Amino acid sequence: MHHKIKYPLVGFIFFITLYGKTDIKIISSTEKRLLIELDISVTTAADLFPESIFVGLPNGIIPEAEIILTEESKIPFQSDNTNLNTIEWANIQKLKNLNTATLKVFPKKSANSYLNKIRINIIFSKVKNSYRPADKNESKILSNKIINWNQAKNWVLKHKKKSKRTVEWPSGIWLSFEVRKDNLYYISYELLKETIDNIDTYDPRSFMLFMSPDLGRPKSQETNLSMSENLIEIPMIFEGNTDDSFNENDRIIFYGRGHSGFDVNDNNVDWNQNLYFNYNTCWMLLPDDDSIRGKRMEGATAPDEITLTLDYGLSYYHYENDLINPEVSGLNWYGSSIASGSSQPISTNTPNAKENVNGTIELKIKGHSTSGSLSTLHNIEVHLNEPSSNKIGNTASWSGNGTRTISASLLGQDLNRLGNTFFINNISSDNNSSPYLDYLTIKYGRELIFSSDGIEFFSPIKNTNVRFNFQSNLPSNVLALDITYPSQPKTIEVIDNQKIEVVLEGDNIGRFIVVDRSEVLNIDEINYEPGLNFNHLRNENLTANYIIIGPENFYDSAKPILNVRAPSIYASLENIYKEFSAGNKDPMAIRSFLQWTQENWVNPKPIHLLLLGDSGYDYRNINGQSSIIVPTVQVQSYISYPSDDRLSTIYGAIPEFSTGRFPAKNSNEVENFAEKVVFLESNPTFGSWRQKITLIADDAARPEPNHGGIATGKSHTLNSETIASIIPSKIDIEKIYMLEYPEVSDASAYGVVKPDATEAVYRSLNNGTSIINYIGHGSAFQLAQEKLLYLNRGDIDNIKTNFKMPLWIVGTCSFGHYDNPLAESFGEELIRYPMDAAAAVISTCRPITVTGNERYTQEIFERIFNNNQVTQQELGVILQSIKNGSSESEYFHLFGDPAMQLSIPHNYFDTISIDKDTLSTLDIASVDVYQSLIDNEGNGIIVLKDANREVTRTYNIASTEQSISYTLPGPTLFRGNFDFSGPQLSFQLRVPQDISYSNLPAKVLVYLHDNEVDAIGEIKNIHLIGGEASLDNKGPTIEFKTSTGRLLRNGDHKGSDKTLVLGLSDPLGINLTKELGHSIILENLNTNESIDITDRFYYNTNSITSGEITLNNIGDSNIHIKISAWDNANNPNENEIYLYVNKNDKLRLYNVFNFPNPLIDNTKFTFELSSVAEVEIFIYTIGGRKVKHIKRKALSEGFHSIAWDGKNEFGRIPANGVYIYKIIAKNNNDKVSHIGRCAIFK
Repeated sequence: MHHKIKYPLVGFIFFITLYGKTDIKIISSTEKRLLIELDISVTTAADLFPESIFVGLPNGIIPEAEIILTEESKIPFQSDNTNLNTIEWANIQKLKNLNTATLKVFPKKSANSYLNKIRINIIFSKVKNSYRPADKNESKILSNKIINWNQAKNWVLKHKKKSKRTVEWPSGIWLSFEVRKDNLYYISYELLKETIDNIDTYDPRSFMLFMSPDLGRPKSQETNLSMSENLIEIPMIFEGNTDDSFNENDRIIFYGRGHSGFDVNDNNVDWNQNLYFNYNTCWMLLPDDDSIRGKRMEGATAPDEITLTLDYGLSYYHYENDLINPEVSGLNWYGSSIASGSSQPISTNTPNAKENVNGTIELKIKGHSTSGSLSTLHNIEVHLNEPSSNKIGNTASWSGNGTRTISASLLGQDLNRLGNTFFINNISSDNNSSPYLDYLTIKYGRELIFSSDGIEFFSPIKNTNVRFNFQSNLPSNVLALDITYPSQPKTIEVIDNQKIEVVLEGDNIGRFIVVDRSEVLNIDEINYEPGLNFNHLRNENLTANYIIIGPENFYDSAKPILNVRAPSIYASLENIYKEFSAGNKDPMAIRSFLQWTQENWVNPKPIHLLLLGDSGYDYRNINGQSSIIVPTVQVQSYISYPSDDRLSTIYGAIPEFSTGRFPAKNSNEVENFAEKVVFLESNPTFGSWRQKITLIADDAARPEPNHGGIATGKSHTLNSETIASIIPSKIDIEKIYMLEYPEVSDASAYGVVKPDATEAVYRSLNNGTSIINYIGHGSAFQLAQEKLLYLNRGDIDNIKTNFKMPLWIVGTCSFGHYDNPLAESFGEELIRYPMDAAAAVISTCRPITVTGNERYTQEIFERIFNNNQVTQQELGVILQSIKNGSSESEYFHLFGDPAMQLSIPHNYFDTISIDKDTLSTLDIASVDVYQSLIDNEGNGIIVLKDANREVTRTYNIASTEQSISYTLPGPTLFRGNFDFSGPQLSFQLRVPQDISYSNLPAKVLVYLHDNEVDAIGEIKNIHLIGGEASLDNKGPTIEFKTSTGRLLRNGDHKGSDKTLVLGLSDPLGINLTKELGHSIILENLNTNESIDITDRFYYNTNSITSGEITLNNIGDSNIHIKISAWDNANNPNENEIYLYVNKNDKLRLYNVFNFPNPLIDNTKFTFELSSVAEVEIFIYTIGGRKVKHIKRKALSEGFHSIAWDGKNEFGRIPANGVYIYKIIAKNNNDKVSHIGRCAIFK
C-alpha cells in the first residue's frame, strides 16, 4: 500500500544501521522536523520486533508523527499477533539534559505481512528553551543513542541557577536511634546521661529531632521527582522542669513512625509494608549553640463550634508475616502455607468493636501446590470466631499459583469486644493444595474506651468539626495528639477529662492518638555518632566521571580502579544511606544520590557507575541467607527481575548512567577484579586475537519444537549470521555453530552432548578472541541443551585465555542471574575468575523471549560497529545506548567495568597492497603497508584467509526433515609474524596447495602494534588458483625444545617449570588449513587423546618456512607425545618424544657416562644438567690420589660433554688401570655430584 508523499525529499541521506535487518535513513533533519525512512527485511521473528528510535526534542512536548509512505511484504514464516498501531511514542523524558522521546515502530501489519518500508515525518513543537552546547559526557551518552543528534546537540538545556542545596547543620553532638512501629515514644534523661556524660550542661530547648521526609517509610520509586531533603525536623514535647538544663526525670516525647504502618492515600487508609529495611533510623542533635531552638509540638486549632459528636472512631488491624518468597526473586513475600483440609487461625487485636458500625475484611492468598502443578485446585473460606461457622464473604476457588483476595463486610454485631479470631480454612479436596497466606487487614468501628496502652483511631467522616466522646474519664495525665499530618503532630486539649474536639479540614482523613503519659514507649538504646558528616557526598564541590558504589570495607581494595579511572569517587553505601535516606537502607537512596550528582556536582557530571558488590532479593534478610552487599531494584512484574538500570532512571525509564556491576562477596574478590581492570587498561596483551570475534549459535535440531518451534531453532543460527554481516570485514570471524558438531549420547536429561563443540570453545578462548557471542537456549548454569558449557561440570576451570580475556555477550536466558543467594550464575563466575576467563560479561538476568534476546544482541553489535567502524565508546555506554525502558532491555546487565573499552583496535590503515591480485598455490606474495600510527619499531601479524563457503545442512526434528543454509569462514592459509620500523613496511606470505578453488575471493588481514597502540587493515578480492605441483616429497622437520632454545631428544629431562616448545619448519611452509585432515595434531600417548593445535601455530618473525607452538597443559608427569604435521605441498611427517619431568627445581645430573671406556687416547664425559650450573671433574686413583682436575665450566641446562685427553696434571699418561671420576655441578642453590669409573688401556 502506498501513501502520497506529502513533503519533497530534501537534504542529504545519512544511513544509520540500527539492526541487522533494518536500516534507518535520515532524509531530512532540521529544527522544525525530522524525516526518516525505515527499510526492513525479515528473516526471523526477531526482525519483526518493535524498533525503538530515540529522538532528541527541543522541548518536553511530544512531537507530531505521521506515516507518509509504506510498502508491504509477505512474512516468510508462520506468524501471529498483529499490532494495532504502527507507531507510538514512549518514554518522554529528560536524558543528560536533553528532552527525548522514544518512537516505537511496529513493522508487523498482519499475521501474514509486514511493512518493509516506512517513511515517518516528525514535526517538533515551536516552544523553545534556553540551550547550550553539550559537554563531553553528555555527548558521550547521547551521540550514540539519539538518531538526530547532529540537530539535537543544539537543544541541550542550560543548567538552572540553583540555590545552595547543601544544608549546614549546627555543630553539636549527633545521636541515632531506631523506631520500629508507629507510636508515641520518649527519650529519658537517664538514657542520654549514659551516652553523654555532661548532658546536664545542655539546654533542652535547643534539642532537635529528625527523620527522613518519608518518616521511616520506603522512598518512592517514581521517576522525575524533585530532590528531597535528607532530614526533616520533627516536633517534640519537653517534659520536665522549665529551667534551661536537662535534669533527672526530664524527658522528650515525640510521635515516631516505624518502617511499616498504615498510611492515608487519598481517601483510603492502606497498610504500607516496608520491603527493604526493618526499622526507621531517627536522629537527635544536641547543638553546641544553646541559643538554637528546636521544633516543639504546637497545639491543634480548637473548633469554634461542633457539628457532630461521635463516640467511636475507625481502627485498623493488619496481619502480615513475611516468611517465604516462592519465586526466589522479586518483592512478593508470603506467610505460612495452609495445607488442604487444615485451618490457620489469626487472632486480631480488635477491642471494643461497636455493634452498629460495620467494618471490612481483606484477605489475600497466593496459590501454591506441593507437587508444583499449575492445575491444583484451591478453595479458601474465612470464618469469624468459630472454625466452621459464621462464614465471611465468598469462597475463593481457583487453580494454579495466582493470587486471590477475599473482601467482605464485617457486621459490628458479630465482632467480640475483647478481640476476634479469624479462621482461614482450606477446604480443597486436592491434597496438593497448600496456598500461602499473604495478609489480613481489618477495619472496624471502635468505641472510644480508653485502655492502658492507649488508643489510635481515624475519623469516619471528613471536612467538619467533630467532638469525640470517650465512655469514661480519661487519666489525668493523658496526652492526645492529632497525627493527621504525622510530620507535624499537634496536641489536643482534653475537655472535661472525657472528650476531644477537632477540626477536620478538607478531604483529609483525621487520625488521632490518645495515651497515658506513664505508658508512653521508651527508647531504650541510643548511639553516639562522632564525626558525623551529612555532606560528604551531598555537596556542590565534587567532580568525577566515574563513581564506585560499595561498602566502606571494599574501599581500600578498590583504590587501583579509582586511580585508573580518575577523576573518580568512591561513594560508600554507608554515606549514601546517611545522606540520602536518613540512614535507612533504602535502595532508592542510591538513585537520590545519583540525582544529586547530576543536579549539583561540578560539570561535567559523572556518567559511569560501578556497583561493587553482590546483590539479591532478600533486602530484610528474612531467610538469613541474603547476599546483598550493594542492592539492586527488584521489579515485580509477570516475571520478577533485578534491574540495576532503575538505580539511575532518574527522569524516566531510560537510565542516566553507564552502569556495570562486579558481584563481589568479599574484599579479596574486589582485589582480584581491580587487578584485572588495571591489567587490561595498563598492560594490554597485544596480538591478532584482538582482531577476532567468535560467534556461537545453538543447534537448530534441538530442543524439540515445544521450546519455541522449528523457526525458533533456526533463528539462533540465522541471527548469528545477521550479526556476522554487521561485523566489518577487517575482523576475523570464527563461527562455532553447533549444528556442525556430532552428538554423543550421555546420561543427561536430554541424552546428548557435543564435546567437540565444547572443545572448540575452549580452543577459541585459549587462542584468544576479543568478543565471544552466544545466541541460543541456556540457563544460569549452562549454554545449550547439549551442555556446550556447564558450570556444574567445572567447565569454568577449563577456560584458559592466557591473559587474552574477551568480552562475553551471551544472548540466552538467565546467564547473568546474579540475585540468587544460594547459587552463582555462569556470568558471575566468569567475571569473578581472577586474571582469566572474561574481561567483562553482557548477559541477561532472567529468561527472555527469543526475539527480544536476539534483537537486543544484534543492537549491541550495531552499536559496537556503528557505520562499519569500531566504536571508541566504553562498554557501559554501548549497553546504555540500547536501553529503551522495556523490561527485556533491563534484563541485560554488564558485569564488569563500565568504562572499559573494547579490545578490538579502532585504528585502521587503508594504504595496503599485495604484489599480485591472483595467487597460485605454493606462490610467495609480498604485502606492502604504509601507516602513520606507529613511528618507531613495531610488530605485526598477517593472516591469509580463504574464501567463505556457503553450506546447507539438513537435520531431522519433530518427524520432519529440515534444512538451513549459512556461511562458514574459509580456512586460514597463512599466519605469520613480522617486525618493522617506520611507516613503510613489507612482508611475505605463502599460499598452500590446499585451497578451496572457490570463485569467491580470499582476503589478507593485517594486525600492527607496538607497546601502546594497535591497528588493523585488510586486502580484499584476492583470487586463488591452482599452481604447479612441487617436486618436494619430504615432510616438515619436527623438533622439540625449551623456550630458552635447548633442543630436546628422546629420554631427556625437563623441569616442570620449563616450557615445552614445538618447532616446525619446511622450505615450502606448514599446512595450516585443517582441510582433508591436514592439521597439526598432538597425540598424548599417556592418555591416548589427540588435540588439533593448528590454530596455535604462527610463523616465526619474518619467516615463511618455520614457526613454533608453545605446548601447555600436557600433564604434570612424564611427557610422551607424538606430533603429526603436513607441509604446504601436503607432505606429512611425525615425530615422537618421551621426556622425564622434574617435579622440583633442584639441580640434578642425569645420564652420566664416559666414552670410550676404557680410553686409549681420550674420552668424553657426557651428562645432562637440569639447570644452569658450574661443572668440574676430578679423576682419582683407586687409592684416592688425585690424578686430574678439570676446572669449572659454566654450562647451560641440557646435554654436555667434557673431553679428557687421558693425561694427569703433569701432562703424563697414567698407568693402565681403573680410575674413579667425580663430576660436581653446583649453582647458587644446589650442589650435586656423580661418581663413576673409567679405565685406561694404552
